[in-house]
Amino acid sequence: MKIFFSALGILFIAFIMKIDLLEGTIPLAAFYKEPVVEETCVDVPDIKTITVRTIPGDNLQSLFALYPSESSMSFSERLELFYELNPHLLKQSFKPGESIQLPFSTKNAHSCTN
Repeated sequence: MKIFFSALGILFIAFIMKIDLLEGTIPLAAFYKEPVVEETCVDVPDIKTITVRTIPGDNLQSLFALYPSESSMSFSERLELFYELNPHLLKQSFKPGESIQLPFSTKNAHSCTN
């Protein structure tokens, strides 16, 4: 019986401590400080594009060869930008007469946010 009452006492004390710590007798606002907002600057690429109308037999490599990039973009970078500009072409081929955008050059623009 002593063990039963000891267990109840320990559980009661733990319950009181839990209520005191969660809801608290000390306001929680005193423990939290205002977060410091730092200004972050990121180089955002400014993408120049060309709108092209496709003809039968066009593929991505032929379009990239006909309209080469002005800047020193690699093929993989240009391909990534192409699919960002034309997400509908991700899982389908070109249709004749369709207008698509080709990335032509990029220039890094300096963008800062708070």
